[in-house]
Amino acid sequence: MGLVQFISPRIGGDWSMSCRSHQPISLLKMARMCNVPLPVHCQKGVCGACAVKVTPEGKQQQLCLNVFEKQTLQGLGKLPAMLAGEDQKLWKGPYWRLACQCIVGTGDRFFVAF
Repeated sequence: MGLVQFISPRIGGDWSMSCRSHQPISLLKMARMCNVPLPVHCQKGVCGACAVKVTPEGKQQQLCLNVFEKQTLQGLGKLPAMLAGEDQKLWKGPYWRLACQCIVGTGDRFFVAF
């Protein structure tokens, strides 16, 4: 099962919430299911309002950025040069992701700061 710990110092102190999913789901959908107040606008990976910093827990994970996410993060200056040319790469993070485009797999475990 996928497990995500949402953390936000902006919201007030040490606000955090753990969310679990038994199926692949976007970070944004997971946040909505758990009433996590992530900022969002277009929900299509174009505006960048839902950009969050993601850090895997423990082992490296596969990082897969789709075209929309890659272009938007590049435009925001939040995509490391080493990731700009490849679709998949092992990573330890933290890296910026778009919550509407980042899929949490059933075996994923990571922290999300917003």
